[in-house]
Amino acid sequence: MSTFRSALRVAWRHPVYLVSYLAIVSLMGVLVADQVAAVPSSYEPVRASVAVVDEDGSDLSRAFASWAGGRFDLVETDGTQEVQDALARSLIDCVLVLPQGFGQELLDAARAGDDLPGVQATYGTDVQSGVLAAQEASQWASLAGSAAALEPDADAGAVGELATQAMGERADVATLTSTDAGDARTAAGATTYFNFSAYPIMSSVVVTVGLVLSVFSESEVRRRQGCAPVSPARLDASLLGGCLVLALGAWAWTSVLGLAVFADELSGVPAANLALLLVAQLAISLTPLSLAFALSRLGLREQGLNAAGNIGGMVLTFLGGAWVPLSLMGEEVRTVAHFVPTYWVSDAVTTLLGVGALTATDLARVGTDIGVATLFAVAIAALGLALSRARRA
Repeated sequence: MSTFRSALRVAWRHPVYLVSYLAIVSLMGVLVADQVAAVPSSYEPVRASVAVVDEDGSDLSRAFASWAGGRFDLVETDGTQEVQDALARSLIDCVLVLPQGFGQELLDAARAGDDLPGVQATYGTDVQSGVLAAQEASQWASLAGSAAALEPDADAGAVGELATQAMGERADVATLTSTDAGDARTAAGATTYFNFSAYPIMSSVVVTVGLVLSVFSESEVRRRQGCAPVSPARLDASLLGGCLVLALGAWAWTSVLGLAVFADELSGVPAANLALLLVAQLAISLTPLSLAFALSRLGLREQGLNAAGNIGGMVLTFLGGAWVPLSLMGEEVRTVAHFVPTYWVSDAVTTLLGVGALTATDLARVGTDIGVATLFAVAIAALGLALSRARRA
């Protein structure tokens, strides 16, 4: 028991790692997940602030100004100086200028098959909104040209009405849902958090457990242990027990924090799914435990362990899809991701929180994910044992 308590005391002598890597980083994960959960489910297009300078005064240009007034937030201006002041003060996103002769030139060009005159545009500080407004204005002019070509006898006012009518056409959009809507679960925030939680677990366990193992690997400590009236197997078991407690502590902290913060999101998730979710989190907690053992066998000390835990945690969670969805990554990144445990645990978390009652297929998928993640920990531990035996030889 003294070795067990000594292992925990070594970890507690470095509280900064537990606070920074485990507590603070996991709370950061909560904030990130809250932002994801706060994303609105509906989409409302931004209405740009636009000023129309009509130098033409034709029926077609007036039709354009009428359409722009319904599509954008139209800002009334009087004179060039006022327009420039509004642009400088960011009161206008885009100024659309219809030059003299615009209407007649458009009708003549459309019916002759020539290039259509463009709508001149000047952007404010919000260039993106200005560009989008200018693109819609060009689309209106293009539709007006098409209407003029298809209706050779239509006057400018009729052409403008046809263009405005065409701009108002929108595709019908319907949301497809599962046939069993009661089984559909939405837990975007919780999914993001539990995928991200591999980072605080990885960094905190690698550093704290690695420090414990490196301290007990020092020659002076090993000589003292050799003089103790306790078998080496019992000493190793006590040391392993202390390290396991540290890993389980990181797992418990991140799991309880996630379940408490996202209790509302998880209220409709079946208990079996939550139980398997905790098992998946436990599987990923074993990987940094094995990694700390292997790194300590390589002789890494405090600075090296900090670098390995921090950088390794970020890389593994990135490949697990916690930072950026893997669907947005290239084929090469997705292929590499299959060779890290976080990818498999992330797949298990997404499955468990994305479905209702688990089917046999779901259980097989989650079981495979957890099993593969556990095998990573076993493989890394075996590598650590091989390194330890090689150093003794």
